[in-house]
Amino acid sequence: MSISSYLTKKFLKSLFFPAHNRGEALPRKLIKLLKISPGFWDLPELPEIGSPLSQNGLIAKSQREFSDKFGAKGCFFGVNGASGLIQSAIIAMANPGDTILMPRNVHISVIKTCAMQNINPIFFDLEFSLETGHYKPITKIWFKNVFEKLNFDENKIAGVIIVSPSYHGYAGDLEHLINFCHQKNLPVLVDEAHGSYFLFCENLDLPKPALSSNADLVVHSLHKSLNGLTQTAVLWYKGNLINERNLIRSINSLQTTSPSSLLLSSCEESIHDWLNKKSLSKYQKRILEAKSIYKKLIKKNIPLIETQDPLKIIVNTSKVGIDGFTADKFFYRNGLIAELPEMMTLTFCLGFANQKDFPNLFEKLWKKLLLKSKKSKSLEVLQSPFKLVQAPEIEIGIAWRSETRNIPFSQSLNKISGDIICPYPPGIPLLVPGERIDIDRFNWINNQSLCNKDLVNFNIGVI
Repeated sequence: MSISSYLTKKFLKSLFFPAHNRGEALPRKLIKLLKISPGFWDLPELPEIGSPLSQNGLIAKSQREFSDKFGAKGCFFGVNGASGLIQSAIIAMANPGDTILMPRNVHISVIKTCAMQNINPIFFDLEFSLETGHYKPITKIWFKNVFEKLNFDENKIAGVIIVSPSYHGYAGDLEHLINFCHQKNLPVLVDEAHGSYFLFCENLDLPKPALSSNADLVVHSLHKSLNGLTQTAVLWYKGNLINERNLIRSINSLQTTSPSSLLLSSCEESIHDWLNKKSLSKYQKRILEAKSIYKKLIKKNIPLIETQDPLKIIVNTSKVGIDGFTADKFFYRNGLIAELPEMMTLTFCLGFANQKDFPNLFEKLWKKLLLKSKKSKSLEVLQSPFKLVQAPEIEIGIAWRSETRNIPFSQSLNKISGDIICPYPPGIPLLVPGERIDIDRFNWINNQSLCNKDLVNFNIGVI
């Protein structure tokens, strides 16, 4: 089967990203555009259109309009995903040799940028749930303890990165964390890739969005948590702690010189659509329906995990002795495609299409899964092996560029990694260059590999 043939394949239910649910929730203007003669919309940076960095043109006009609407100094559309804009934000925040404080659940794009730019990460650990295998949201007390462990005399900390909400939808009190950093004159980049729609729904008892919480830089994925096409994203900035010239230079350095006019149009329309009262009402209704779906499934005794993002339905499959990978394969074979399998859980993304039929469909398949799958009593995750505050033993940029030898992970105990170990999704590194594979880390990664084929009998480059 060719790729083009597979793209037309129909599934019973597509509960994965992008959140427009295979076109069902795309903005109307974008649907109209896509129905025009094939390729008609594939245009270069004509003067009337411009680019995300132009002073004039339709794109510049839209970016100014959205900035004014949300009280930002500016915003930039991106066509290289949230990853490209996160990388631009990091380069604008820190110079080579500087240090950035970041949580363990940062995206792999952050690590790659640090490695390429010789920016030193200092990681802080997060509270960890042995029941789910998930990181918990950052609390005020936890964050304060992190800062008490930092040595500001030894490290020139250029800024802080916060991930909120996480891939699964966990989110805490961002405003307090950001204010705490600002008191120390530290700019904050919030990776809010999975919470873009929070910005439009402050009346639905959702987490306060990063932009309203005065983050200096905020990156939204428009395909993960709005209804844009894959690769679309937006970067917002405000406050006085980020140099605008540096930000523009970093975006210009990383973005393509031939941005897709279709994707740029999708950036604009996926935000415009949520500013339209009629469309906004429809999407807010979907969010309320998602909350209702959660309650219905709970009443049917299905072991769900509640997070702050109602669009994520997370099944704790370990409660019935089934790992998430086994459950995922079963649902996939039956046409119900999930977003993220893990050892203890399986995550579905409801997206913005109508999902009223999901509870009954899921319940039927769940009952079949329970009848057909072998149960295990040994499913458990190990406590994360990290210290509260920890930096790689060798600078990440040096380790990234060092000569390495490739060996089986089983032989890597006490070696220093030259690689990034990062199953995808979710794209959160288990190991980064420069870190030592001590016994706790070794056992933890082996534990992660029990059900994840990406981590079975793999090789690693060590220094």
